[in-house]
Amino acid sequence: MEFITLLDIPTDELIQIEQSEIDEANRYVERVLFQKGIPLTPELQDNMHLKDLAKTYAIYRAFLKRYSATGNENEYGIKLKHYEKLLKDIENSITKETLEITSETTSVFGTFKIGRG
Repeated sequence: MEFITLLDIPTDELIQIEQSEIDEANRYVERVLFQKGIPLTPELQDNMHLKDLAKTYAIYRAFLKRYSATGNENEYGIKLKHYEKLLKDIENSITKETLEITSETTSVFGTFKIGRG
């Protein structure tokens, strides 16, 4: 599911976001939703909380790549720490309530008989 595109990312003179980070960020949001037991629905694609999570993750990954390449504590390291904390804060705030999911949806994958003995 696509939560963000390159056009959603603000311009930062320190870092350039690539399509690979956007793709990874969209997959990351899907993983977070899965871990929290929140089903993927088309309505979530436009949710601002999830867009913020994806944008923050993409920027974080870009700074992580750049910081790893330089290997010293500089502007990249400072921004990396900032985005890492922001990412954790946003991820921790994601709940069914913040996503305004009110109805409980259940899905049955199938049933099968367990033979014993």
